[in-house]
Amino acid sequence: MDVFDDEILKLWRSLLKNKVMFIMIGGVATNLHGFHRTTDDIDIWIKDNLENRKNLRNAFKEYGLGDFEALETIQFIPGWTDFYLDNSLRMDIMTSVKGLEDFGFDKCLEYASIATIYELEIPFLHINQLIDSKKAANRPKDQIDIIELENIKKLRNN
Repeated sequence: MDVFDDEILKLWRSLLKNKVMFIMIGGVATNLHGFHRTTDDIDIWIKDNLENRKNLRNAFKEYGLGDFEALETIQFIPGWTDFYLDNSLRMDIMTSVKGLEDFGFDKCLEYASIATIYELEIPFLHINQLIDSKKAANRPKDQIDIIELENIKKLRNN
């Protein structure tokens, strides 16, 4: 997946313009931290409060996904509550992340790595919290990610 894809950039612009508090997580964050692998979706963690959900609803409208009142109350279930961008890329929205319960959204946003992509400042989950979340998920692809992310941390610390 190309983070410079026009549809991803359009989505990020819409999220930022509508003041959605979000953090990019999952495979996209893994790629940002230096382990490049394919991923078939983008995972977004949002702050779970009514104001932010209303902002998300406005961002969806602006992006062109439609006006979904249910965004204000729906229970987002990872892997089940999917939305598709205009390029057919699947977007998974989460309101909590397994393994990060002790941190919470606000602390993770504070620690987030900010990448400037075409003048857009995009928050990506910090490598330490990314590793924690992948350890909690513990799928085969997460186990590979953990090894590679730990190696990247070692290289950065030397």
